Amino acid sequence: MENITSLSLGVKGNEFLDATMAAMKQAVAGCSVESQEKVLRKAFDMMATCSLFLSKDLILGTNRFNKKSQLGQTFDGLSCRDEWITSLFASVVIALRPQTRIPNIRLLLQLLTTTLLEGHLPSAQALGSLVNKLPVNISEDCSLEEVIDTLFKNEMWCNIIIGKEGNDGGAVNMGNPRISSMNSHAVIGLAWIGKGLLMRGHEKLKDVTMTFLSELVSSGHNGNLLPFKDQMKDGAEHEVLCLRKSAADAFHILMSDSDACLNRNYHAIVRPLYKQRFFNIMLPMFLSAIVKCDSSTTRCFLYQAFAHLISETPLAAIVGDAKKVLPVILDCFLMLSKDVSHKEIIYSVIIVLSGIITDKNGQEAIIENAPTVICRLTELTSYPHMMVIRETAIQCLAAMSELPHARIYPMRTQVLQALSKALDDTKRVVRQEAVKCRQAWASITSRSLHF
Repeated sequence: MENITSLSLGVKGNEFLDATMAAMKQAVAGCSVESQEKVLRKAFDMMATCSLFLSKDLILGTNRFNKKSQLGQTFDGLSCRDEWITSLFASVVIALRPQTRIPNIRLLLQLLTTTLLEGHLPSAQALGSLVNKLPVNISEDCSLEEVIDTLFKNEMWCNIIIGKEGNDGGAVNMGNPRISSMNSHAVIGLAWIGKGLLMRGHEKLKDVTMTFLSELVSSGHNGNLLPFKDQMKDGAEHEVLCLRKSAADAFHILMSDSDACLNRNYHAIVRPLYKQRFFNIMLPMFLSAIVKCDSSTTRCFLYQAFAHLISETPLAAIVGDAKKVLPVILDCFLMLSKDVSHKEIIYSVIIVLSGIITDKNGQEAIIENAPTVICRLTELTSYPHMMVIRETAIQCLAAMSELPHARIYPMRTQVLQALSKALDDTKRVVRQEAVKCRQAWASITSRSLHF
């Protein structure tokens, strides 16, 4: 790479790059601290040959993001060679040990934020890894708090990043539609930074999450546009809605486990029970925001974010708050099933619901809401866009048949009617589950007579 001035790898180039990055991370992760410092110095030398590194904007600290946004322009992205160099450089950073000394940390932050805004995902993951693993006192003239403040106050993020001057004392304004594509890259970057902070239990995570929550509940001029992709009035409005969706998806990044970075293989700092703590902090915020919401579009984004939160939270934590969580889960099904693009989210939520139904500690909440739970599940038995959702819904109904007779018997006819349709499903596995479930519900009458 050092001696190549141009590079073009064709269609399979991305697969080759991904494999090379994985190999680089594995190799660096296995090195000692001293060896990692040598590799990092070499990586900086390689990065110095990158055209982005040589740009006057980067050298002088010029705000490229602000310059382009004022002109209504967008970034052109990285060249193939620059992408390879930057990706391998980010791979080295991701795999570093917490004890490895990083020279010129401010230049590194400038490099990664610049490439992040070009839409370079590994740079975002490298930033998250940095804030996760950097020691409290990096050097005599630099601390972790200074690094985080440098990130959040970087002029490149002026339209999107956290500041005390934000609308809600920590939230930010991401509402300029002309630069929303760049803002979306920044939202992704901020999510990975937040993930690094979350895993180590840093208090600055609050500012990050308030940024996302502020964007989710911002009213703008969107009104009620569901599904928005079919009713958007103009391109600017579509871009703002896409930005709000990025804020909702940020909660998936925050909570999900990643093989690419921020795991124990790459020496991440992982505070015990961090997901449970985050869930307990965010649950009342989401419940309050949902209650106050009067826009179906805003409510949809809140439900997406909430679904990401609970789907990656350990079940034991959710069961403990089942009475609070269950009504929102049921509303998620009602609203998100209107758009086929939400099918993966619906599946993750129904998995959570199945866990509550089958957990003894969650059955009290299920029994209290049995009619509504059964109603939503019968609707999902005919969900057309994903077979496993229909299968799981029927399995949940089968488990519901074991609940107290008085709570479920009034719903028996509705369930049997839904199952009779499921018996004609195009997928064999769904038909098989429908047969088992129908037998369980048909036996309710005989159990009642026997009693």
